Amino acid sequence: MADANLFWENVKKEILRQETTQEWVARKAGISFNTFQGWISKGIFPRADDAQKIAMALATTVDYLVTGMVWNNKKSVDAIFTHISEINKHLDALTRAIRDLR
Repeated sequence: MADANLFWENVKKEILRQETTQEWVARKAGISFNTFQGWISKGIFPRADDAQKIAMALATTVDYLVTGMVWNNKKSVDAIFTHISEINKHLDALTRAIRDLR
């Protein structure tokens, strides 16, 4: 399960990077500032539609806010393909082992 605190840390990082404020993000997302601050202080995930509004206000993705990973980053994509390649090797070995058992 994803960590709400990581979500809010990524929101805060993005706010700092963009040199804006929590109040601006809340207003741009159409969320009351008090609600926005309450979610942050209590470490509560917003509903999916509100998370999307926050991501859109910050011109990023919910995936990034939840994971901290930028999926269009070549390094991230290369790492994923490396893992997929390793997984495929293990699946091939498992398939051979099952075939040998028959």
